[in-house]
Amino acid sequence: MFIVTICIFCPNELTDDTKPEHILLNALGGRKTTKLVDCSACNCTFGSTIDNEVATQVAIIRNMLQLESGTGRAPPMLRNVQSASGTINLKNDGAPELVAKPFTLQKFPDGRFNLQIMTNSIEEAARYVPHIAAQIGCSEEELLEKLKSATGALVEQQVGTVPHHLGLGGPLAVRSATKSALVLWATLVGNDEVRSAPYDDVRRFVVSDDNVFNRSRSHLDSRYLPYGDELQRRFGKFFNLIYVRSDATGRVVAHFTLYNIISWQIVLAEAGGTPNARIGLVSNPLDPGEWSDTIADEIDIDFEWLNNPDYSDEFKRARERFEGTVRHHFVTQRAREAERIISDVFEKHGIVDEQEPITDPELREKITSEASRRLAGHLAGIPYVEELTGEEIVARLKAAGTSRANS
Repeated sequence: MFIVTICIFCPNELTDDTKPEHILLNALGGRKTTKLVDCSACNCTFGSTIDNEVATQVAIIRNMLQLESGTGRAPPMLRNVQSASGTINLKNDGAPELVAKPFTLQKFPDGRFNLQIMTNSIEEAARYVPHIAAQIGCSEEELLEKLKSATGALVEQQVGTVPHHLGLGGPLAVRSATKSALVLWATLVGNDEVRSAPYDDVRRFVVSDDNVFNRSRSHLDSRYLPYGDELQRRFGKFFNLIYVRSDATGRVVAHFTLYNIISWQIVLAEAGGTPNARIGLVSNPLDPGEWSDTIADEIDIDFEWLNNPDYSDEFKRARERFEGTVRHHFVTQRAREAERIISDVFEKHGIVDEQEPITDPELREKITSEASRRLAGHLAGIPYVEELTGEEIVARLKAAGTSRANS
């Protein structure tokens, strides 16, 4: 017997060529996919609209916490962010990158010039040597020779406060969360049920919006989850959770928790669904390989709890949870910066393998002292200034240029 499976959102048939749907969005670290619920056309439409809205909203959190996608893609880069030190990009690894003219050149009638280079590394500065030489009107070799008689300083400083405007939710994001819950439920009860009359309203809401549905059947739910401590222990402090359950009358209620910061309750069917069933999907955004689609067999969240949301203190509780996110970011970012500073000091003194013991006591003392000063200054927000002779500047530019040419 040949069985035809129809998309839950439109009349399209599903085939072997149907594009896999990430039940929990790929941008949220979701790995579980299905080709048996919605068609490629609907999947593509949702991906560029309601799912893209969620991905855009969580870009800041993903960059802060360094959260990869479910398919292993790096966190998004945040471009043209205004900081206390000016405009910056926050790269995929969370490191700040100046957005400014790489160098300014002031020429004097007697042939002297004042040069200021504003780059993110000595390697980047070396890339601009040909451009600087061209503006002065000399060769690269002549420029480097001129620089040998100069004096300069290498200045490294924190970018300062970076204000972010974070908005989670809104009709598009709720439609995406509802779609994820409905697709998950369909994997349990089948497409025919989800295409039936009890689910007409929720399908219409996902496909084309419905303000009445959004107001009456989706609600912010700020309560702390039952088994929340266990979920954090197993799936990290920023877990994502979709949990769907029905009662004896077939009333189907979904609960969607995003990064353990904000949650929604969504009524998928008022009545008429499969009675007394449940399914869940949970993931750890910090490690997308840690997820479970059998979590509903392990934790039994009572239907009455799911059916009675409380959002009276949603802003207070969401703020408390987000403060935990910020604290985690500060701790991990400080650790990354400390690692970068130490690696930079080792590299400056010609140490390739940081695990190799340093036998020269004078070199060991020099490295320890410099790394300590830079780390202390970084923690205190004090710029690190290293005075350089012209010979040292040229030597670093040449070394960086050689390294770049060989890479």
